[in-house]
Amino acid sequence: MRTGKVADHRRGLFLALESFAGTAALLLDKNANLEHGNRQICDLLECADDGELEAKWRVIAPLFGLLTQTPFSGKPRLCNAEIPLSAGTCPMSLELHALDESVGHGYFALLRDRGVLNHVERELLQASERRGWGHQCVTLMHDLKGILNSMQISLELIANADEEAADVSPAEARKRRRIATVKEDLGRMNLALRALPGVDGGAEPPVTEFETSDVIRENLAILRELVRRNSIELKLELPEAPLPARGRRPWLKQALFNITLHRINAMRAGGRLVVEAAMTEQGAVVRLRNDVPDMRDGMVDAGHRLLCSGRSNGGTTDLQVARAIFESQGGAMDVESGGMDSTVFVLRMPR
Repeated sequence: MRTGKVADHRRGLFLALESFAGTAALLLDKNANLEHGNRQICDLLECADDGELEAKWRVIAPLFGLLTQTPFSGKPRLCNAEIPLSAGTCPMSLELHALDESVGHGYFALLRDRGVLNHVERELLQASERRGWGHQCVTLMHDLKGILNSMQISLELIANADEEAADVSPAEARKRRRIATVKEDLGRMNLALRALPGVDGGAEPPVTEFETSDVIRENLAILRELVRRNSIELKLELPEAPLPARGRRPWLKQALFNITLHRINAMRAGGRLVVEAAMTEQGAVVRLRNDVPDMRDGMVDAGHRLLCSGRSNGGTTDLQVARAIFESQGGAMDVESGGMDSTVFVLRMPR
């Protein structure tokens, strides 16, 4: 533990930071040893006082891998672990922010119960789905109109099948072909209707393994009308090899939808959007690169500031929802500068 003026200065810094955070917070030295913790962290970890908190931290710090990781600076780092409590293990997320030399190095950390986050995220997810409803409706109505027109033509052909027939057997064969066409159209309509938000109900979706490429294609199919209306040149670069991911597929699909919609809305004057994906040692990684520097939305080189900001405009809210979903599922979301004329979103899918 630090003593003297340095300790007083760091404690003052901690009190200032944790007042803004409004959640369970810790101050760690450069070796990830505990210096200070607030009341919320004690409650979350079931500690009665600072002594119990310090002992508890020595147990859980290795679970987050803090004792084996090298020091870092710059963008926040997110760690996930199962923490033992009286009622069993609890999934928690630790968000680390590096402190610079002026305050003696170390880390300011925020600890969150991922179970509570999941509940909040479900509420945010529903609000986010409602924001994307208009875009989905435009595409779905276009699809359904085409399907219904095809069905109408097929039914008219069925009704006139006897008039076309030279004998009974060929007419019956044609009629069966028309009926098969109608069945195929009904199947297409069923698939289109299943894309409507809320069709699967409000229950929490299960954790499953899924193909990242399929989710990307489904979202782009929903947004293709907006892409056309904004005169966007869309380039899709997906590998032939599988891109497996594991998590709650509907949530992660919505997160990808939010980010893609945000990028397309930033390109109302047209431009080029590249969606690419690849498999790395850490899992599937998706990149969305556009050639429009949307500074009006607060994009800066340190793109994580946008994701961590408390701004309440709809676009930023959608990004915060997406970021929360990725992190709760064990993935990550970041923004990189592509130079003066582009922005790159980097999405690491959960494994």
